[in-house]
Amino acid sequence: MTYTFGPVPSRRLGLSLGVDLIPAKTCTYDCLYCQMGRTTQKTIQTSAFVPIQMVLDELKRRLEILTPDAITLSGSGEPTLHSEIDQVIASIKSITDTKIAILTNGSLFWQEVVRRRVSGADIIMPTLTTAFEETFRTIHRSHPELNLKSIIEGLKRLRQMYNGQIFLEVFLLAQI
Repeated sequence: MTYTFGPVPSRRLGLSLGVDLIPAKTCTYDCLYCQMGRTTQKTIQTSAFVPIQMVLDELKRRLEILTPDAITLSGSGEPTLHSEIDQVIASIKSITDTKIAILTNGSLFWQEVVRRRVSGADIIMPTLTTAFEETFRTIHRSHPELNLKSIIEGLKRLRQMYNGQIFLEVFLLAQI
């Protein structure tokens, strides 16, 4: 499968079928801890990276043979970089009642357009690893136009306008 993976068991979501909307290692960060390895395309520029209809066709085939508890937009890059994620969410909702979750690093919610695009999801799962800019830069090796203050402000604004669930993922790291 090209755009779907799993299903994988999740403590919070149950059996989750993954949908990957971004080419491998296209992200706003290059995190030290990323299980996918080093980022090869670091960007904050959104784009329609993969064709929606092909994603949906593949997803429909998978849903014919399994019934996940959640469909999770995640994968090998930052899903909010997909400029048509709102259309993906709406299209998935038109074919299934399964909850839709977005697993995101939360780095683009300072942009109103990104917050609006994800507002149709049932659950948004952003990550926050630190409240200190220097630590943020060290851990995430973020795109140079990103800063922690804007990211935190974006998360606050998301909470103000979004009616679904937000599961904030917090990383605890030891200083060595």
